[in-house]
Amino acid sequence: MPLRTIPKGFSILVGTLAPLGLALAAGCGDTLNYYNSYYQQPGVGGEGGEGAHGGAGPVEPTDGGAGQAAGGAPETPEEAGAAGVGGDAAGGGDAAGGGGAGGEGGDDGHLAYPDAPYSDVEPAEQELDVFGAIGNQYWFGVSAEQLEAINGDQNGGPIGGGFGDIYVPGDETTTFADHLWITTAGDAGRTADYGKVKLKLVGQSSRRAWNKRSIPNLNLDSNEFVKDQLVGGFEHLRFNNAQVGSIFREWLSLALYRELDYPAPQATFAWVASNVWGKNVRVPMVLVERYKRKFCTRFPELGDKCENMWEFAGDFAQGNGGPIPIPVDKAGPVPGVGQSIFDDPNNCQFDKCDSTRVKELEQLLVETPPGDGFEQATADYIDWPAFQRFQCLSWVLATGDDALHNSNNVVLAEGADGKFRYLPYSTDISLGQEWYSVVALPGNNRIAQGCQGEDKCWQETIAVCEDVIAKFTALDPIGMLDDVHQRLSDAGMLRSGDEARYDFLHAWFESRLRDLPTELDSYRDGVSQCPKGQVDCGGGVCDFPENCQVCQPPVGKLAEAIGVGEPAPGGGVCPAIQNYAAPE
Repeated sequence: MPLRTIPKGFSILVGTLAPLGLALAAGCGDTLNYYNSYYQQPGVGGEGGEGAHGGAGPVEPTDGGAGQAAGGAPETPEEAGAAGVGGDAAGGGDAAGGGGAGGEGGDDGHLAYPDAPYSDVEPAEQELDVFGAIGNQYWFGVSAEQLEAINGDQNGGPIGGGFGDIYVPGDETTTFADHLWITTAGDAGRTADYGKVKLKLVGQSSRRAWNKRSIPNLNLDSNEFVKDQLVGGFEHLRFNNAQVGSIFREWLSLALYRELDYPAPQATFAWVASNVWGKNVRVPMVLVERYKRKFCTRFPELGDKCENMWEFAGDFAQGNGGPIPIPVDKAGPVPGVGQSIFDDPNNCQFDKCDSTRVKELEQLLVETPPGDGFEQATADYIDWPAFQRFQCLSWVLATGDDALHNSNNVVLAEGADGKFRYLPYSTDISLGQEWYSVVALPGNNRIAQGCQGEDKCWQETIAVCEDVIAKFTALDPIGMLDDVHQRLSDAGMLRSGDEARYDFLHAWFESRLRDLPTELDSYRDGVSQCPKGQVDCGGGVCDFPENCQVCQPPVGKLAEAIGVGEPAPGGGVCPAIQNYAAPE
């Protein structure tokens, strides 16, 4: 694999990411060596020692060839000791400060994490634009014990390999980083030490372990240990590894949702570094705003607040992943269906959720069949213009692993008006990603099927889609892709394989813009309520067309094997899934 470098002193002009106004901060100024998705900044010369128990000192140098610490070297060994940092040896020459004796201050984290940057500003005074800049760096100091716990905390379960045990030794159930150092982007970047922060490994298909050769997704909570601490005004942030969908898709999809008039999180690109990966290694990741109360305050359509919010896999009136077959006389809160998915407190995105109103909607959806009157019957609970726009955007942007098409990655918000809206989630699987390269407009969940069965509601959906297509075309998504590709290239953040994915996305947008009007025309006359490729064989039984012909069910052991009752003798053998005809 060829080595790509950005020459020392290279800088990126500050500008805006048209048409979305994302500012690109100045370049890093150090040589960036590229290899296998890992980014390194090797020093040219050796390094001096660190004073024991020293103070904060100047910013740690990254280029030993200068012979002094970046930001000014100590002039005497005594000054070096007071600062807690020795000078750099210039290409093997004498150390400027010799390491010093160290000041009287306490450990600032560099005894355990000597490769971490040195802070020169307090967190409260740091001017950090989290989502308006490209290239802020987040440096995590993680102990070996906590790294093991982070990797072992599977899907949020008990730390240390437990499986719902009623007792575990100790009372520490939160995984964390000992220190988080944040350096603002640009040649004049300032560094602040945010101290101990909650850190958790997350993800499904994109989930990866955190080790020297693997990049995880990370959830950050900034004030679990430092009261009221925020990172640039945010308590919760998510760092995504961009392995499944490329470094482009999540950012582009969320930007397109927002530009096409739908609430969606902010996103940017950040460097992540850590002692886990080793000295001078940093990785470009997609930094995404998490769905919390702060998100809702930016959107008037939500009433500038969310009363409740849930994140889960599944649908109304079913358990996680599928219906729970509980007899009616033993049913839970939803008669005939079973336990409500909203009874699980782990699905709540806030400290606590009130599920009263959402379970009223759940019951209403059970009682209201698809067809005429469905929209009106649910209008007090569902923001129908928002739902229809969400459905169109899911189709246009091909976010198939979502609430509508796979009952997965569901985020449901209750606004200040008491109405419910789906929010986009896991949008790295989008824009022609191979797992969902083709996404139909019709959805499979209860709300989508209810509207699709009613001509009035469906025609409203078609009209909304016409508006979405027109605005999508006017936005020039190909130009947006080209722009972000150029800026990531300038910042040194493109990785192995990203060029091929850029070429694919370029071609995908071209074909999408061409084909959308024709696809929409094919849906104007309504849709079948059966899954894709199947038809109604009669009586509401869906199957593939070739299986709908009348035939005799199987007999004997074959009948028992596929669960078909013993019929009268005679007749051919039907497929296992069949609209069976009664034998004559």
